[in-house]
Amino acid sequence: MQTNTFKNILVWTIRIGLLIVPFIPLYIAAGLFFPFITGKAFLFRGIVELVFAAWLILIAFYKEFRPKKNNLLCIAIFIAVVTLATVVGINPLRSFWSNFERMEGLVMYIHLFAYFLVLGNVFKKKDWFWMFNAFIASGLIEGCYGVLQKIGKIASPQGGNRIDGTIGNPAYLAAFMMFVAAFCVYLFLKTKNVSGRIYYAASGLFSLLIIYFTATRGPVLGIFIALILAGAGYLFFKKIETENDKKIKKALLWSLVGLVLVAGLIYGFKNVGFIKNNPTLSRLTNLSFSDTTITSRFSIWQMSWKGFLEKPLLGWGPENYVVVFSKYYTPEMWKQEPWFDRSHNIVFDWLINAGILGLLSYLSIFFFASRELYKNYQNKKISFEELILVLGLFVAYFFQNLFVFDNIATYISFFAILAWIYSVSTEEERAVSQKEKPALDINYSPLVIAGVVLLGFFYAYQMNIKPYFANSDLMNALMYDKYPTTALGYYEKAFNENTFLGRDETVGQFVTFAVSAVKDSTLSTDKKQEIVSLAVKELDTAKSQNPLDPRPFMYSSLFYESVGQIDKAIENMQEAVKISPHKQDIVLNLARLYLGQNDFEKALPIIEKTFNEDQTNPNARIDLAAAYILMGDQAKADQLLIEGFGTTTVTDDILLKSYSIVKKYDRMLDIWKELVKQNPKNINFYKGLAGAYLLNGRVDLAIESLRMIVTIDPSRSSEIEQIINQILGSK
Repeated sequence: MQTNTFKNILVWTIRIGLLIVPFIPLYIAAGLFFPFITGKAFLFRGIVELVFAAWLILIAFYKEFRPKKNNLLCIAIFIAVVTLATVVGINPLRSFWSNFERMEGLVMYIHLFAYFLVLGNVFKKKDWFWMFNAFIASGLIEGCYGVLQKIGKIASPQGGNRIDGTIGNPAYLAAFMMFVAAFCVYLFLKTKNVSGRIYYAASGLFSLLIIYFTATRGPVLGIFIALILAGAGYLFFKKIETENDKKIKKALLWSLVGLVLVAGLIYGFKNVGFIKNNPTLSRLTNLSFSDTTITSRFSIWQMSWKGFLEKPLLGWGPENYVVVFSKYYTPEMWKQEPWFDRSHNIVFDWLINAGILGLLSYLSIFFFASRELYKNYQNKKISFEELILVLGLFVAYFFQNLFVFDNIATYISFFAILAWIYSVSTEEERAVSQKEKPALDINYSPLVIAGVVLLGFFYAYQMNIKPYFANSDLMNALMYDKYPTTALGYYEKAFNENTFLGRDETVGQFVTFAVSAVKDSTLSTDKKQEIVSLAVKELDTAKSQNPLDPRPFMYSSLFYESVGQIDKAIENMQEAVKISPHKQDIVLNLARLYLGQNDFEKALPIIEKTFNEDQTNPNARIDLAAAYILMGDQAKADQLLIEGFGTTTVTDDILLKSYSIVKKYDRMLDIWKELVKQNPKNINFYKGLAGAYLLNGRVDLAIESLRMIVTIDPSRSSEIEQIINQILGSK
C-alpha cells in the first residue's frame, strides 16, 4: 500500500467517525434501558474506540498527528486525578463503570480524553468548518423535534409545557443548544457570504428560541450573564481601528442596555397576568426560595459540603454521591425525588467525586483553555470577537453547571471546543512535522494494524459490547414480564454478561420481578425456587459490592418480606437504616415491618422520632396514626389526622389496612366512600366499597355498589351478577 493512500484511509476514517459525533444527541435507543442515555453513550464510545484505534496506527507512522506540547494536555492530569480518586474511593467498580442512568464514570472520562486527542491532533481548519456545521445541523434537527413537542405533535417524556427533544431532559437540551448557538455565532463571524450569514444568524436565533421553550433557568441566566460580560469585555478591550468599530460599539452598548431593561421589566412585572400565566416566563422568573427545586438545591449542597469535609483530598470517588446523600440526608428532602446521585452543582460534584484535587484539576481545564485562547488571539490566530465568544461560552456553560450537571450532549460539545483551541494552538507545529518522513517503515503496517485491532477489540468487547448486551437483555426481561419463564431467561443472560455496568439497576428490576413471580400461581414450585435462589445470590453480591448504599438492603428487605422471611426482612432494613438514619421512607419501612409483627414497643419510637423530625411529612403522620389505631388509641390517631388533613377520613391504604386489622369496619367504609366520591369512574373502588358495606352488614348497599360497576363498564355485567348471586346465596 502506498504511503499517501494508507495515510488518507486512516485520516478519512477518523474524519467520518468524528463528524458523526455531533449527531449522537439525536439518537434514541428505543430497545435499551434508559433509551435517551444509554444508546447515545454506547454509540459515542464505539465511535471513539474506532477512531482512536485508527489514530494509534496513524501516529505510529506519522509524527504530524502525534500530541504536541500544550497547556491543554492538563486534561491528562485531570484524568490521572480522577483515576486515583477511583482507585482509593469507597466503590472503585461503581466509580469506574457508573450505571445505565448516567453512563459516565472513569470509562466516559477516558473516552472523552481520547476524543479530544484524536479531534485536536487530526482536524485542520477546513475540518473544523464541517465539524461546527455538523453541530449546527444536529441542533436544528433537535430544535425542530422540540417545536413538534411544543405544539403537541410529539409527546415529551417528562410531560408538561417544557420541551426536552431527543435528549430527554429540558436542562440537557438547553445546555446543548447553548453550544449550538455559539457555533452559529462563530461561523457567522467567519463567513463573508451574505446568505451564509443569514443562515447562521437565523439558526442562532432559533437555538435561543429552543432554549426559551425548555424553560430552564440555569442556561438562560448563564447566557444572560455571559452576554453582559462578553459585551462589556468587547466595549472595554476592543481597540477602535475603524469608523465601523465605533458604530459596532455604540450598537452593542444600546443592545446591552436594552437587554438589561427587558430582563428587568420581565422580572419586575413577574406577577402581572401576562407573565404569571405564561408557563415558560413564570418559571424563568421564579427565583424565590418557595420553589421546591431551588430549596432542594441548597439542601443537597449542604449535604455535599459535609461529605467533602469528611473526605477532602480525593473525595469519595466518581458516581458515589448517593452514599453522601444517604449518610447526610436531611428530613426536609422528603418533598423531592427519593434519590439524588448528583449534587446539581459542578463544584460540589467534583469535591465529592475527587476532592479538592479533583476540583482544582477540573478548573485548570478552563484556566488553561482560556490561556491558550488568549495566546491564540495574541498570535493573531483568532480574532478578538472569537476570543470573547468562547470566553463567554465558558462563562455560560460553567454557570449553568452550578445548578445541573453534564450529559453526553454537553460533553461532546465542550470537548470539541477544547480540541479546537488545542488544534489552533498547535497547527504550525503540525505543519512542520508534516514534512518529516514516516517514523516507521510502511511495511510494518500489517503488524501495527493487527496489534491495534486485537487490543481494540478486547477493550471494546469489555467496555462496550458486553454492557450493551446486558442492557438489551434487561430491556427484554422487562418487556416479557408477563411471561415469567421468558423474563427469567433474559435476566439470567444479563447477569451472565458479568459486567458491573448497570448490574445494580438489573438487580433492582429483578427483585420487583421476583416478588411478583413468587405469587404467580401458574409457575411451578421448582421455577419459583430457581427465581428465589437467583434473587438471594444477586442481592448478596449487590450488598457486598455496595456496602454503603442502602438500596440493595432495601431490595433485600422487600424480597424477604414477600417470601415470608420477616426476620431477614427486618435485618436488612435495619442495615439500610444504619446507612441512612434520617431517610423517612427507609425508617418508616422498618417501623411497618415491626407493626406487622405487632411489635409496638419497637415501632412506635421510630415513627414518633421520624414524625417529629419533620411534621410536614404526610407519610410519617399517617404511619403514626396507623400505629395508634393498631394500639387501640383512636383518639390520638384522630387528632393527628385532623391536624394534618382537616379530617379523620384520609384516603390511604395503610389506614384501610389498619382499620381492617382492628375490625373498625365503619372507618373503612368512610374511606371507601371518599375514594368513590373522588374517583367516580374507578371500578376497583366500587368493589372496595361493596366489600366495606358487606363487612358492615349492609348487603343491599353492597349490591347497589356492585351494580354501579355495570353502569360504568357494561361488559362486566355477567361477572358482577355472579358475585351478587354468591353474596345472596351466602346469606
